[in-house]
Amino acid sequence: MGNIFSADEVGIIENELELHGSYASTTRGISMRPLFKTGRDMVIIKKPQEPLKKYDVVLYTGTSNKYTMHRIIAVKEDHYVIRGDNTYKKEYVKKDRVIGILTEFNRKGKHHTVTERSYKIYSRIWHYIYPVRHFLHACCRFASRIYHKIFG
Repeated sequence: MGNIFSADEVGIIENELELHGSYASTTRGISMRPLFKTGRDMVIIKKPQEPLKKYDVVLYTGTSNKYTMHRIIAVKEDHYVIRGDNTYKKEYVKKDRVIGILTEFNRKGKHHTVTERSYKIYSRIWHYIYPVRHFLHACCRFASRIYHKIFG
């Protein structure tokens, strides 16, 4: 569900990061919605140069050798607690499995960096509303059904 890079890209991404220090790709998957939409948005991943911190979005290898990009929600001594913006399950990722960090992205055709104030505010708000997100999603689905029944 959260895999945004295919198995075909497994060696390519690490080679690009090693050779050029960055990798750019369009996103796939729904686990980082609403921030990223499949096929619409592009991300730029770079090799981490400094210690990673809470709210960083990282690219890591999963257990099935696929790359996944999710947000760090806690930093522990030997691992990160990570969760996608559109998921409810925490993941525990060893620090050595992280190969890149999100530094820039194009969303809806507009360029952004992770240092922008608006992005930082989004990251924190989205993290803090986590406990009620499931309820909000249910309300939106219910409102959508009502809207479609009324207006077709």
